[in-house]
Amino acid sequence: MRKFLVTLILVSAVISCNKDDAMDDNILNGTYAKKFNIIHYKTNPMYDVDKKTFEILNFDYARDKDHIYFGNKIIDGADIDSFAIVGDYMSKDKNNVYYRENILEGADPETFFAIGGELPKYFSDRKKIYNREGKPLDINIDKFRLLMENYVIDDKNVYYDGRKISGADIKTFTPLSDTYSKDSNHVYMEYRVVEDADPETFVIVPDMSKKKSEIYTKDKSHVYYYGEIIKDVDSGTFVQIGNIYAKDKNHIYESKQILDIDINSYKIWENGIYIKDKTKVYWGSMPVEGVDPETFEELGEENLAKDKNHVYSGDSVLEKLEPALLKYIGGPYYLYKNNVLYLGSASLLGKKRKLETDIDGKSFVYMGDELIKDKKNVYYAGQRLKEVNPEDLNTAEDAKKLRKKIINGILGIQKQRR
Repeated sequence: MRKFLVTLILVSAVISCNKDDAMDDNILNGTYAKKFNIIHYKTNPMYDVDKKTFEILNFDYARDKDHIYFGNKIIDGADIDSFAIVGDYMSKDKNNVYYRENILEGADPETFFAIGGELPKYFSDRKKIYNREGKPLDINIDKFRLLMENYVIDDKNVYYDGRKISGADIKTFTPLSDTYSKDSNHVYMEYRVVEDADPETFVIVPDMSKKKSEIYTKDKSHVYYYGEIIKDVDSGTFVQIGNIYAKDKNHIYESKQILDIDINSYKIWENGIYIKDKTKVYWGSMPVEGVDPETFEELGEENLAKDKNHVYSGDSVLEKLEPALLKYIGGPYYLYKNNVLYLGSASLLGKKRKLETDIDGKSFVYMGDELIKDKKNVYYAGQRLKEVNPEDLNTAEDAKKLRKKIINGILGIQKQRR
């Protein structure tokens, strides 16, 4: 997905509630919440939950003294004491393996485990290999090998994310990235053949901004955008110049489109959301109308920019913000007058809502990524971490440990009141 499109950032964390009053309308983990004294999963009320013993296990699992829940559904017969989450939508207890809320028939819970990293794509017990939907795969378990996160191989076939790559030569098969691979005969994008691609000379085009990217690939004859040939491109001089933009000796490109940008005077910023020359500015493939190119500058990673006259979100003007008063802090945070703005949750375009956070604009310290603190509180993704003391967050190592706790769902997040 193109980085210049603003994405909705969903912040999640695990909350354990041993007291009925420990969870209120302002506490959630992105999926579970208590509203009007009723537990909800997303928008679905869970009327029969024992609120005093209700405990959130992760984004989609919870339990009380009587039941294990997947979402708002009871996993019938699940043993509470031995229940364990194995991977996305996969769990087990001493008796069964479960996919979502259903028993995975025939799977052996004693030997069932996830293969791979934090988001495993494959699972195994003593008899079979399973994909992430719990479907047994026709893989020889005695010859099974994990090549990369998405790729596995046995003595006959290669699989990408649980789907067989038809015709792949297992003797010469080589993964190139999470998306691309090749053998002596073909190049593959996921499990499909990239037509006309030459495996001997095929490479992923490196991003000159040193960011990992798989948008553009090429061989001796062609340049590809997500596996589709871009016509009339000079393969020998084609390079990616940042995020979504690329160039050859003749043109600047965004996806498969040639931009009306002077190749000799263009400027692109580190985050690669906007590109300009002496007379024009583009946001992706969209020209930004009425802009002053000379004073135009990109502001961070949230599709924001400004010139001497306006603040821009994407290719549109944000009329209520004065450019001279808007300063970039880091990540999704900006300073406007004495207000800290959090702009990572959604596009501001056309939104009639307050932009200010509760973060003190005079005492804030940006700690990297989504973390920021002031003299009273610590915030992640614009939301207060009520359990964290700002005096305990001082170094990069402190921030790293705190982010790990958030990702693993150990901390609850206090929603900001409006």
